[in-house]
Amino acid sequence: MRLLIFFVFYLSSVMCLEVNETCTTPCNATGKCVPVRSCGYILGILRNPEASYRDSLFLQKSTCGTMPGPRPLPLACCPNLLNPEGCGVAEITTRIIGGEITKLEEHPWAALLIYDIGKERIIYKCGGALLNSRFVLTAAHCIIDIPQSWKLQSIRFREFDAMSEENCTVVNDDKVCRQDYGVEKVVVHPGYDKSRINKLHDIAIVKLTESVMFSKYTKPICLPFDETISAMPIDDEDFTVTGWGQTETAIRSRLQLHVDLVGKTNEICDTAFEKANVTLTDNHLCVGGEKHKDSCKGDSGGPLMRQVGNVWYQVGVVSFGSKFCGLEGYPGIYTNVAKYLSWITEVVNESHCSELNELDD
Repeated sequence: MRLLIFFVFYLSSVMCLEVNETCTTPCNATGKCVPVRSCGYILGILRNPEASYRDSLFLQKSTCGTMPGPRPLPLACCPNLLNPEGCGVAEITTRIIGGEITKLEEHPWAALLIYDIGKERIIYKCGGALLNSRFVLTAAHCIIDIPQSWKLQSIRFREFDAMSEENCTVVNDDKVCRQDYGVEKVVVHPGYDKSRINKLHDIAIVKLTESVMFSKYTKPICLPFDETISAMPIDDEDFTVTGWGQTETAIRSRLQLHVDLVGKTNEICDTAFEKANVTLTDNHLCVGGEKHKDSCKGDSGGPLMRQVGNVWYQVGVVSFGSKFCGLEGYPGIYTNVAKYLSWITEVVNESHCSELNELDD
């Protein structure tokens, strides 16, 4: 509370910007000047009972003005690290009707996780989605529930043929090459417990060793921060999932595939998986259940997406399902991304301001 009082008091001496104007945070990241209540990063500091003097300095240097009105509300420069400009917009206007092969520019945020399994061998097994230039969202079980000898080696984008030894291909007269990025660190949700049957909190974030170069073949997906998006219904709504997982004829697909699915109520999944003692929570989504249309082994960690207008949002992470994929009446189960937005924001924002020495100047 004392930090909040100090923060509001300090506004009298700052240069005022307008709402949503671009600003620069104390750690030299690009941000937006927004109401304090709209910035999870600032709220996290204000609500921290162990906030330090350095935190107060950060808040002081984050102020960017007030919102006009009878009771002026403070504005803060909120780091704009998620949902960067242009996220979720694919540069493709037509879908393959009734097909499954995904064009490179169709879901350019799709990532492939590459594992070192020893003896100079690597395999790809899970998927993910690019959130911004340094972070990828995937499933916790892709990190925890793997053989002890395996190591997540890299994250790949622009994978045109996972079985090909060639690193480049030609798409619409463009030379497109794979992009592999090393792994700096992995953050698994602290609540994930691999022994739980319903895989609650099956979500993890991978930080890359360097920034991804964006193009029409590699760009981030949007997260459903807008309440009008996160509050949209699930039951009987259309969704899409993409990945390189198991198909009817192969353990893993050499080509990126996608499938359109229909949302269901969680009660339908509870009934379908009753014999396995699986009970879902609000942190899960139940999607699919049509014959031969499903995510499958190897798709784990990949994005469950919904399109709103011309923008794609990641609403789920592929978690688990029936032992036999594509069985009628057995939907897939996904981690509900909307329930983890605060956690995702906390993890991503944590690294944007690791050096605060300049705040003492």
